[in-house]
Amino acid sequence: MTNRTLTNQTATSLASTTGRKQRPEDTTVFGYESPPDTPALHRDVLKWVQGLDLSQSLRNCRRDVANGFLVAEIFSRYFPSDIQMHSFANATSSHFKRDNWSQIKTFCTKQAINLPSDLVEGAIQGVHGAGIALLEHLYEVFTGKKVPRLKVPDAAAAAAAAAAARAAAGGGGVQDGARLISSTAKASQNLEFGQVTTQQLAVDAMGLRRRLAGGTAS
Repeated sequence: MTNRTLTNQTATSLASTTGRKQRPEDTTVFGYESPPDTPALHRDVLKWVQGLDLSQSLRNCRRDVANGFLVAEIFSRYFPSDIQMHSFANATSSHFKRDNWSQIKTFCTKQAINLPSDLVEGAIQGVHGAGIALLEHLYEVFTGKKVPRLKVPDAAAAAAAAAAARAAAGGGGVQDGARLISSTAKASQNLEFGQVTTQQLAVDAMGLRRRLAGGTAS
């Protein structure tokens, strides 16, 4: 199984766990910047992170969360006697990433802190939105507040509904055209138009005209 397949599976699991919809990124909030096509970190969460006075600023959530060092610092602010930052390395190699996150997960298990494994794996692999979802989860855990979420229309569902409407309209047009052709054929053969059937007059047309002109028609 390739790394791309693992990343796609992690992204799918992340979406099902968080229920998040992707929305355009605002790169101008408090100097925070993130790659395009990722969900935006809610400003309440960003203010919370910045208020913790960490050793590094949160600039790119996908990159800054990946190695676990910033997350370990967040934990150290709430558990200063249990989390010692000298045990964590602010490095980007896979070895140090795994070691940092292993320590964090072990601590969370001991403290009965819910830390979804798919969020951690997504953050390590740099899955779009995983780092943001993880920070928002920690915000809710440590502050007891819920992150306000906007309901974003499902673009796929909207596109499917529009396609169905177009198909229905197109199908109706075809049926109407078929009915028109059928009625035209019947008219040419049987002089029928809808439910009305025309009949030939059994009278002298010229005589009828003369009587009408002379006012003698009965």
